[in-house]
Amino acid sequence: MKSLHSKISKPIILIVIIVPIVIYVLFNLSARFYINRQTQDELINVVSNVKSLSIQLLDNTENNELSVDNLNRFQILRSALQISKYSMNTEMVIINQNNRIIFPQDFEDTFLSKEMIDKALDKATEEDKIIRFISNSNSYMFIYEKAEISTLNYKILFIASAASSNVLIQTMNMFLTLTLVISTICTVLVVLSISNKISKPIVRVASATKQLGEGQFIQIDENTDCIEINDLVIGINEMSRKLKHSDEIHKDFLQNASHELRTPLMSIQGYAEGIINNVFTDTKKATGIIAAESKRLNELVEELLTLSRIENGKYIDKFDVININNTLKDYIQRAEGYASMSNKQIELDSVNEILLLFGDDDLLFRAINNILTNAIKYANSKVLVTLKKDGKNIIIRIHDDGLGISESDLPHIFDRFYKGKKGNFGLGLAIAKVSIELMKGSILVTNNNGACFDIILPLYTR
Repeated sequence: MKSLHSKISKPIILIVIIVPIVIYVLFNLSARFYINRQTQDELINVVSNVKSLSIQLLDNTENNELSVDNLNRFQILRSALQISKYSMNTEMVIINQNNRIIFPQDFEDTFLSKEMIDKALDKATEEDKIIRFISNSNSYMFIYEKAEISTLNYKILFIASAASSNVLIQTMNMFLTLTLVISTICTVLVVLSISNKISKPIVRVASATKQLGEGQFIQIDENTDCIEINDLVIGINEMSRKLKHSDEIHKDFLQNASHELRTPLMSIQGYAEGIINNVFTDTKKATGIIAAESKRLNELVEELLTLSRIENGKYIDKFDVININNTLKDYIQRAEGYASMSNKQIELDSVNEILLLFGDDDLLFRAINNILTNAIKYANSKVLVTLKKDGKNIIIRIHDDGLGISESDLPHIFDRFYKGKKGNFGLGLAIAKVSIELMKGSILVTNNNGACFDIILPLYTR
């Protein structure tokens, strides 16, 4: 398994190294091809220009040697060729029928040599054919023509040198190599720097996620110039904050739950031991307290189980379409007995339009009943329940005419195990909140001449 830094840098570095080599090879191949082509064209042009002139320049001779005048004329022709753009790298050599060099007389101002001409003659097997050969590590091309002058047969060799072009290619190769090496080194350094910038924060994030798994809710430095990595770091930090908050809530929940469970259990244990040891003369009263504490303990466990089932999504599969108009009337009827015992009244103000929502009847009842019973408990005389439609939402408002919620309690009213002055376990409103949120709704609470709870749920449309 490779590191991200290695997986990013190695392929790019390999490409950066291979591409200059390919460029270097292709350049040399194309340059060689071009030079050979130019040399070949040069030879063809020289032959075309010189062939007829050389014959015309030569006077008829009666002996086996060219006259001095003819040699001078060849020298003039050679000088003209040297300044021609078609034959700057081409030399002309005249060979007699005995393979003796007639012209030039010496090789001082030429690139020719006796060994080179001999090597060319060894390869001169076919007239009008361009032949390549190498002499002293240099590349040459030549073509020869036969010239018949009187009774004499001569060979005229045209030899082209690629030496000057080779020097040019070598110079260009030197600059090309230097350029490619510098660019390759710079590119490799840039690639390594970029891959390090990419891999380093990801390594930090990977280390942070490992620490998160171990329960260390750390925050990663968000100072990065990459948008995607910055988004990842922000997401990890946000997750860390939420996990830390959830862990704190979980710990508080366990602590509070254990405290709430321990209180009735200790009471039950104390009265049971008192009965066993004949401490209480009135055992009926003691057993009554045990029964009451057992009931309270059972209610607490039931609320804890309900909260757990809601958070684990056990109710989602039970969701169905609910006619809130009829259902709300049923919920109020169930609470009227408690209201009558407290000498309170419940009024319902509902719209005539049928309103539907998608949810679970048991969850909805628990949420509304918890809020409604709290409203009855704190109301002076009346609780007003209002059902209305607001755009694509259903609003159920439960408003009591009591003193309202104290400003210190208001921010914590939905916290688990947070109890007001008449509170029981502090789970009722917490269950109401998570129940409504599970049905894609929300709860708002304000003080308006009493406590006012607004339950907002999305309207179901067929």
